[in-house]
Amino acid sequence: MINKGDLIELYIDEIVYGGDGIGKIDGFPIFVPDTAPEDFVKVEIISSSKSYAKGRLVEIIKPSKYRIESKVGSGGQELNPFPCPLAKVCGGCQWQHVQYNEQLKAKKKIVEDSLKKIAHLDIPVNDALQAPENLEYRCKVQYPVRQTKVSRKYLVGYFKKGTHEVVNIKYCPVQPRIIDKITEFIREKMQKLQLNAYNERTRKGMIRHIVYRYSKTQDKLLVVIVINDKYISDAVKELCISVKNKFTEVEGALLNFNRLNSNVILGNEFKLVAGKDYIEEILDGRKFKISAGSFFQVNPTAATGMFNYVHKIVSEKDVSPSVLDVYAGVGSFAVWLKDIASKITAIEENPIAVKDAFENIELNKHISGADIEIIEGTADNVLQKFVEENKEFDITILDPPRKGCSQATLDAVSKLTRKYIIYVSCNPATLARDLQLLSNNFIPEFIQPVDMFCHTYHIESIAVLRKSDL
Repeated sequence: MINKGDLIELYIDEIVYGGDGIGKIDGFPIFVPDTAPEDFVKVEIISSSKSYAKGRLVEIIKPSKYRIESKVGSGGQELNPFPCPLAKVCGGCQWQHVQYNEQLKAKKKIVEDSLKKIAHLDIPVNDALQAPENLEYRCKVQYPVRQTKVSRKYLVGYFKKGTHEVVNIKYCPVQPRIIDKITEFIREKMQKLQLNAYNERTRKGMIRHIVYRYSKTQDKLLVVIVINDKYISDAVKELCISVKNKFTEVEGALLNFNRLNSNVILGNEFKLVAGKDYIEEILDGRKFKISAGSFFQVNPTAATGMFNYVHKIVSEKDVSPSVLDVYAGVGSFAVWLKDIASKITAIEENPIAVKDAFENIELNKHISGADIEIIEGTADNVLQKFVEENKEFDITILDPPRKGCSQATLDAVSKLTRKYIIYVSCNPATLARDLQLLSNNFIPEFIQPVDMFCHTYHIESIAVLRKSDL
């Protein structure tokens, strides 16, 4: 029996969804953060139930051949950036200490295990496509802002693992370096302007978050200051103007208003204070306008590989198909598939993203091919209307948020799609659930994982499904 407080020695078999390593004693699973496959470690048990226990890494008795340790020169300088000095406390990454190829193997197995355990489906899963860049790749950053009680020092960074305690980030190896510089400037400016940070307990204080949207190809970014107010003070306005004036890379500085007592980062209302309210990203000759409130893939170079892979699948499966693009965002897939489709119908409910999508169609009018129709509305409502109108499409692209698709959306898509569904997912659990629900009418052919979120346990997946009577 494993009890809280026990000190045990444990061999780590693998790393799993959530980021922990897992080892077993007499078949009883024990989850331990900050471990690598084939580590032999000493662990303190911090909680135990009938089915599993959780432990804290106390000592690495024998490190795995897959473990990365930071190297320090004779003068005390870091000789390599990984793992980041804050990796064990910061919640931004979980696997910086694990060799990248081993991360990819773990992500493939995460997808396989989700399919088998949740959906009871045995679907071929390809090796994960590695990201072209796994440093400075994260182009959307959302930092909570807090202050210490006594010194009133500003803390800007990610939450400590499993808490709402902010880890003050001065340098992050997976984000563009310019974000570190701008964040330090904002810290100093907030201090001078005597702007108070938000307090979750009292719900008082002005500055809640700093959000960055960075264009990898243009080296430009938006800075969004999220405030706990409905008015713009002179001090907050000065903060926005100063950051825009200080850095040539800053395309625009905006305010977002969020007075909700929740974990939601952005409110619905944005206000441009200085510069532009969008950035542009150019990927394989396609130009995308991205507003602060729109969704776009966090890793643009990996996203290019994903878009090209979907383009390849569609071109192999059909000639000049009619395409239904559900959860279309700023029109990424619609623009990417334009040259091989006969007609594309895209559905998106976020009005900011819809506006961007219309402009992105115009920005890419030089690409010959399909007409693209953008429809604003929820997937459930628009798809039900299509069913009532007896519409049909050759291929459907599904790219839902982490929660996956509703039963109504899946039922409607099953009726509307003649040949193939291509389901793009950032959550293996909801992907497995939805594939099981679709499997009565569509046969899953294979899954292609794509590493969009390097050094974390998250994984993007492309699932290809064929109509059962095809």
